[in-house]
Amino acid sequence: MFQRLLCSLSVLSLSITAAHAAEPVPLDTPRLTGIDNFRDVAGTDTAYTTTHNGTMRSGVFYRSNALTPSAADLVTLNGLGIKTIYDLRTPSEIAATPDTMITGAAYRNIDIIGSTTSGSNITDISFNSAAQAVAMMEETNRAFVSDAGMRGQFGQLFNELASVDAAQLFHCTAGKDRTGWTAAVLQSIAGVDDATIMANYLATNDYTAARVAATLKALPPAMAAIYEPLLGVQASYLQAGLDQVAAEYGSMDNYLKQGLGLSQETLYVLRGKLVEYNSLPGQAGLIGNAAAGAEMLRQLQNTELSGTYSAYNYYLQSAIDAGTLGGVESQVGGQVHADAASYLLRQNAMIEQAAAPFASGTDLKVGQYRLWSTALASYLGTDGSAHAESSNEHSQGLMVGITQRFSEQLSARGGFGYSKGSVGGAGGEADTDFTFLNLGARYGFTSLERGLFVDANASAGYVDYDSQRDLGGGLGTAKGDTHGNLTGATLALGYRMPLNGVILEPSLGFRVSHLDLKGFQEEGSELALDVDSLQQTRRSAVANLDVSFAPVTMGAWQLVPGVRVGYERALGDQQVDSEGRLLGLDIEQRAAFDNRDQFSGGVNLMANLGSLSVGAEVGASGGGDSHGFNGGLKASYAF
Repeated sequence: MFQRLLCSLSVLSLSITAAHAAEPVPLDTPRLTGIDNFRDVAGTDTAYTTTHNGTMRSGVFYRSNALTPSAADLVTLNGLGIKTIYDLRTPSEIAATPDTMITGAAYRNIDIIGSTTSGSNITDISFNSAAQAVAMMEETNRAFVSDAGMRGQFGQLFNELASVDAAQLFHCTAGKDRTGWTAAVLQSIAGVDDATIMANYLATNDYTAARVAATLKALPPAMAAIYEPLLGVQASYLQAGLDQVAAEYGSMDNYLKQGLGLSQETLYVLRGKLVEYNSLPGQAGLIGNAAAGAEMLRQLQNTELSGTYSAYNYYLQSAIDAGTLGGVESQVGGQVHADAASYLLRQNAMIEQAAAPFASGTDLKVGQYRLWSTALASYLGTDGSAHAESSNEHSQGLMVGITQRFSEQLSARGGFGYSKGSVGGAGGEADTDFTFLNLGARYGFTSLERGLFVDANASAGYVDYDSQRDLGGGLGTAKGDTHGNLTGATLALGYRMPLNGVILEPSLGFRVSHLDLKGFQEEGSELALDVDSLQQTRRSAVANLDVSFAPVTMGAWQLVPGVRVGYERALGDQQVDSEGRLLGLDIEQRAAFDNRDQFSGGVNLMANLGSLSVGAEVGASGGGDSHGFNGGLKASYAF
């Protein structure tokens, strides 16, 4: 009889430290007529709150007394999605009252106080007073902590509870002692405060009041007085277990790890199943890309990665304990893809700059042409702003082409080139290999040497794209690759003014670039993104001033110095975004470079020896949070 009365106890001491209390979440756990102590571990009327602004999840773990449901109860139980039942009773208890099985649920018997434990004789204790009954119940709960055999059984139970990714139910006979201790430990793992855990433990007296009253009424008054402490629970029962935890292990965490042999990972899996955090550490103070990343990390709590033995679950629970997301919030969203797209959309300006010394054809006679090549390298860094992490861009390339003058007023050019770019930002790096064809023409309304002119330039090319993102936090590296194309065109109106020893060439124009990069799936991490295709257009107004000075003779060579100053203003929305998805969650990231205005300047020097020309240029650019430099080497030969 005593075995049928043993069912659970105690809890661990935790304080509520949530910065922002969540709104109460009502619970609709059904009350069953044939199983009066059936309830959700998450709470009674509302879901319990936990430390770190968490809320207990309902429908994860159920607790109960022996499964003796009515027909209506069984229909209700069958609809709860319970996949595993843990029967904590001894074989004799099970034989006396077998469980009625729930459809689709596996059955496991983990005999907490049975013949496999040194506490197997605990039910043979005799007593003849209520005080002795109370003492026995308190000793039972101490044994949950001190008895090696019982600890082994509890350790097995919690490991199995962690391993199943579905609703589970555990029970003993009365659903109060072995079951009560199990529920209390789970709630303490979740971070429920002591007072709430105790109140939940004592709720057994409310749930089973009618049955206990009927049982006591059927007993002789003297016997009822003795046995009454066995039918319900008292705070001292739970406290006895808690005190034993403090005496033997110093803390509940030590009891769980040293006493029950649970790993930190298993405790994190259980906590992930039990709790949803309404906000993550530091999330309230984040904006921009980091805020979007933190929100995705928070929402991932409700996916298959949470409450399982996943890298994400371990990372998140560790971050909760550490009080910091460790920078992962800035890396998880894939900002580097937006940075790379922004970089590519600005490549047409680089192509035009590379071809600029050979664009006009003014140094050629009618019918003459010039073969030329230019090698260049550049760097641009964008400081972190409110919405994005810092980024940097490195590029190097080579372009070869031909310029021909067809008449006094018309010249045309064509070139073929390759540019290798490397873009870094927010823990990621993207490599862009861009192979392109460039065509252009200039028409002077009076002549190419003087007066008003119009200049047109167009380019198109193929982009090969590879990326990798180190997510940090033990989440691995997400890698991906794709391809696409980049096109662009510029139309400018200028005026060429030869003055005394100087030629000024101001121009105003309009540039448009369009990137079409195919979507792709990253690999290598649980948080690898399904990156959407990037189809974006950048439009801008451009102004340039080219100044070339009179040649300086040095032996057989003629040196021609020059200066180029430029300004570009983005039209419309200058921001570049990338979008991706992970387990049904959408995330958008903005590129670090979002300057509307960009200034550039540089000096160049060409050395001419007859038809041969070689030279170099260096320059710098800046605007907003961006700053960079570039340089190039050039060579040509006129025929």
